[in-house]
Amino acid sequence: MLQARLCLLLTAFVWGSTFVAQRLASDVIGPNAYNAIRFLLGVLTVSPFYFIIKTGAPLKKPRCSIIWPSLALGFMLFLGASLQQYAIAYTTASKAAFLTALYVVLVPLLGLFVGERLSLTALGGVICAIIGAGLLSLKDSFTPSYGDGIILISTLFWAIHILLLNTVSKQYNPFLLSMGQFFGCALFSAIASLFLETTTFQNIADSWLFIVWGGVLSAGIGFTGQLLGQRKLPPTEASLILSLEIVFTGILGYLILDERLNYQEIWGLVAMCFGVLLAQLPSPPQLSIGPFFGRKD
Repeated sequence: MLQARLCLLLTAFVWGSTFVAQRLASDVIGPNAYNAIRFLLGVLTVSPFYFIIKTGAPLKKPRCSIIWPSLALGFMLFLGASLQQYAIAYTTASKAAFLTALYVVLVPLLGLFVGERLSLTALGGVICAIIGAGLLSLKDSFTPSYGDGIILISTLFWAIHILLLNTVSKQYNPFLLSMGQFFGCALFSAIASLFLETTTFQNIADSWLFIVWGGVLSAGIGFTGQLLGQRKLPPTEASLILSLEIVFTGILGYLILDERLNYQEIWGLVAMCFGVLLAQLPSPPQLSIGPFFGRKD
């Protein structure tokens, strides 16, 4: 159990540190080119685990070829990662991490539309997180900054990605599905980069450390640590540990990038953290959309 907790803690640290790498990379290389290369590195990093670690047969019979869910997951990953990488050039790594964490509370909200129920703790978490996001991103004019607004849009695609992954994850080998979605994201990012950006070998050479940081550590080691850790821990405890990534980002953003928060943003951080934790506490389901969407049993 201790090893599992340490695996998840390492994953939270790696994911938190990636926001710092993304912020530094945004000054050197275009967002789509960066994501294309780093997610391709993610494929190469995860591939050995597919042959080394035995995961057993899928829990459910696949409904279709793994190509289609890989492309669907990769496209959602592409939208979320590209918007996030683009926006992080206009905000701080800390605020980007805090606002991205909204996916934790968006997931139960979007789950209502596929027949899931919303617990009272999740609803409370949503309210706290929205208040926190407002304190973090709203200025004197009560409008979000440009970068913060784009980050909030990207969070929607992260939440959709999680719900889609939850639907198909039990039908395929997890490492194979991970490689498939990473490759799909790299493919879509490369196509977007060809049309929207001008990338040179010098750009790649100047940002190689940030690319390796985001590809090998975040995609490869991060995913593997999450997989190994969640095998032995209940999902609620695992999620609570993983949510510490926003704390690590705040600490590293301060130490490496000298990013500082004012009093309003600090209170927003506190509300966001409390909302993220509250949304993951167990509670009897109370709310649902209604019979129009139905309930999945």
